[in-house]
Amino acid sequence: MSGPAEKDSRFKPADPVIPGVPQHSPEDKKKEQDKTKPVRPVGLPVAWQSPKLMAGAGVGALLLLAGATLAWHEIKPAPLPAPVVLPSPATSASPGGSATSGNDDTALPDAPGPVATVAEMAKPWSVAKFRFRRQTGEIAVGMVIRLPSAPGYWGLLSVAPYGRCEMQLETDLQKIRQEYGYRASHPMVVDSCTQVVYDPLAMGSSSGVWIRGRVAAGPGIRPPLEVEIKTEKGFVIASRSE
Repeated sequence: MSGPAEKDSRFKPADPVIPGVPQHSPEDKKKEQDKTKPVRPVGLPVAWQSPKLMAGAGVGALLLLAGATLAWHEIKPAPLPAPVVLPSPATSASPGGSATSGNDDTALPDAPGPVATVAEMAKPWSVAKFRFRRQTGEIAVGMVIRLPSAPGYWGLLSVAPYGRCEMQLETDLQKIRQEYGYRASHPMVVDSCTQVVYDPLAMGSSSGVWIRGRVAAGPGIRPPLEVEIKTEKGFVIASRSE
């Protein structure tokens, strides 16, 4: 017995046949219809498969990535500051004007010979220093002091016998009293290492010979080593020493 579908097909007219045009079966027509249907992405909900929604989702992803990048830059730790290099401390002279204090003695005039001009030393208690070559070949620092009375100049080697520090002419009378314990009425030559005070206006004895620079205070054994001073043609000349 035949079914309803077979009865309907019996009365359905056949499709006309047109010469030169290929005929398609119902299965071919179904395949053509399937090809024209839009392809939906696999794994996405139907509501998200709209092109507008997908474009919006792409823009949102880009904005989220940009926000994350900006946040990373905000929380990124600041670079460490460059190390501070402190300058090395300068070498200073030892207290008291030591002979090894690093003073540049090469800039001083050499003697025997002129060490200053008379005009430069016109004022009492003026001082000029020089380098003096002794008869032994030793180079020593000397100084000449303009005295307020005769003989007018006093020359001496700046390091006392058996001493190690360079002596200075101290014009601050209060400092002489406080640091050396001596009440002076005029400038004195002082040795800061041995605390000896020498008087430029007084004579002292050394092996029976009277020499300028008597020991006024401290453990000094004799006056400083003397340098002979003379003037010639407007120059102060250091000629020879003990």
